[in-house]
Amino acid sequence: MVDNPIFKKDIKVNSRVFDRCVSDREVVDLQVILGDLATSQGQANLAQAIINRLLTRKGELAQLGHPDYGSRLYTLIGDFNNTRTRNLADLYIRECLKQESRIEEITQVSFLSPGSGDRETLQVMISVKPAGQEKNLTFNLSLNLGG
Repeated sequence: MVDNPIFKKDIKVNSRVFDRCVSDREVVDLQVILGDLATSQGQANLAQAIINRLLTRKGELAQLGHPDYGSRLYTLIGDFNNTRTRNLADLYIRECLKQESRIEEITQVSFLSPGSGDRETLQVMISVKPAGQEKNLTFNLSLNLGG
């Protein structure tokens, strides 16, 4: 991949990964490789940034000077996976991702219908067009509504 200044480099975290059921309160830790902190760069860094932004409670970083950082997805904890909850989640995801300057366009937010007995988990597919890129970044995220 050609270095693109829009894609940044950051410390890699070992939680909040794609395709795994996570809670916004789940412990996030740093990864160490050969005694040094691992980093994330390119589209992997953008994906990590998106997940962190979505799973951070809006207003939680206000004391650090970032009052609008995060999403309102946490307000859905305790709700069931139904049409109303999915519509609110769609709104909150789009609202949150519009804050990310490295995203040119949100191309898709879609939800899998809940499986039998799985009314506490939202399975979300998110696709965005990174700024200055032709290829979309697409990933799945499982959101635990049970807290």
